Amino acid sequence: MTKTLQDLIDESIFISTEYQARLAELTQGAEWDVDFSAPAFTLQSEPPVRLTPYLLGTDSASRGSWIWSWQELGHFPAVVVSAAVQAREAGEQLGVAELTTDELTAAEGLARRLTLAAKAVTGVYAHYPAGAGGGVTAWLLLEGPELELPELTVERMMRVIAEALTTDTAVDHNLAVDSYAKLRGAHVEWDTEATCVVTVGDGAQRFWFDDHQISGVEPAEPAVGPEVLADLAADARERAEALRAQRREAETAAAREETAPRAPRAEEPAGEPEPLEVPGFVAEEPAEPAPAQPREEPVAAGFDDDADRPFDQEPSEREVRPGRVSTTVVPEPVREPAPAAEPAPAAEPVREPAGEAERAPEREPVAEREVVAGPAVPGGPSAEPVVEGAEEEEREAEHAEQGERKKGFFSRFFGL
Repeated sequence: MTKTLQDLIDESIFISTEYQARLAELTQGAEWDVDFSAPAFTLQSEPPVRLTPYLLGTDSASRGSWIWSWQELGHFPAVVVSAAVQAREAGEQLGVAELTTDELTAAEGLARRLTLAAKAVTGVYAHYPAGAGGGVTAWLLLEGPELELPELTVERMMRVIAEALTTDTAVDHNLAVDSYAKLRGAHVEWDTEATCVVTVGDGAQRFWFDDHQISGVEPAEPAVGPEVLADLAADARERAEALRAQRREAETAAAREETAPRAPRAEEPAGEPEPLEVPGFVAEEPAEPAPAQPREEPVAAGFDDDADRPFDQEPSEREVRPGRVSTTVVPEPVREPAPAAEPAPAAEPVREPAGEAERAPEREPVAEREVVAGPAVPGGPSAEPVVEGAEEEEREAEHAEQGERKKGFFSRFFGL
């Protein structure tokens, strides 16, 4: 069975819109932090809301490309990239090249379309485009009990569909309606390709289609009773759990891949790697935090206020910061590098992880806000000492190769 990228977008567009509205209710203009080592996406609301983030990839305006986070594993914890790996594996099975190509030329709306498609194959339906500075946006999927949706009603269903159709994202409305009904535990009965009845807990609606576009809607008699709807809701939960199980398998696959030998990429330069320039997106918190956005007044349902239709359009129209991304180092330390031809710029010393070093006054421990979202920083406390004798040259050569890979990855991934 094969599908297209648009098929997957059509399958997820309605339920994505509903989850984005729920996310808008939670955010209400609150600042956020991302810690990939936890992993946690925390909204600094009252009370704070903590969600699980999955990093799909980055969209770089300066480089002009999208890069999937699975492009070279080992820079982020396996759980963080598990949804991206799950999307890649689904793309291989369904023949969707966009999900299996590590770097894609940027195009208007591409990042959002890839994210919507990833939702269809991962079962994680909320997303957040996190501004990383320098024209780079990291696209996250978010999951957590706080995002749980209420029971579907006729009014809610019609508002979700109407809101989703204003973006002109869906192409096959028949597929979109059918998928949404099944994902939400509703009953859908097709009379012909031109009409169907969707039954939910408090009623039913008949949809009319003309060339796979919704052309009309009218109230209808429910086609099934509460018992059937309860069974369909259970089926929807089973499908969701099956996708979670696949994501756990993808996490295991990611952890296995990151330890496997990697062939060097052709475009990476040979020789001594340049010092790694770490973008602000993964740097420790600045001394003076970015000014907070003004809080928005709560809205009742999140569908009819332009300011709370967030994160489901391209982020260029709305600043989605402030925020901070941090992570502790992934195990498997990187060894001390060979001396560079010219001395690197002075940098603050890397401190031990929290609990092993003294805390600096009025700021978080540096190691808990590490500057590299991946293996230990060269020269840090977790790096092994250089061994004298015959092994020294071998270790230096190994590190040079690792340094080239890491520099190449961050250059592409963060648009350096």
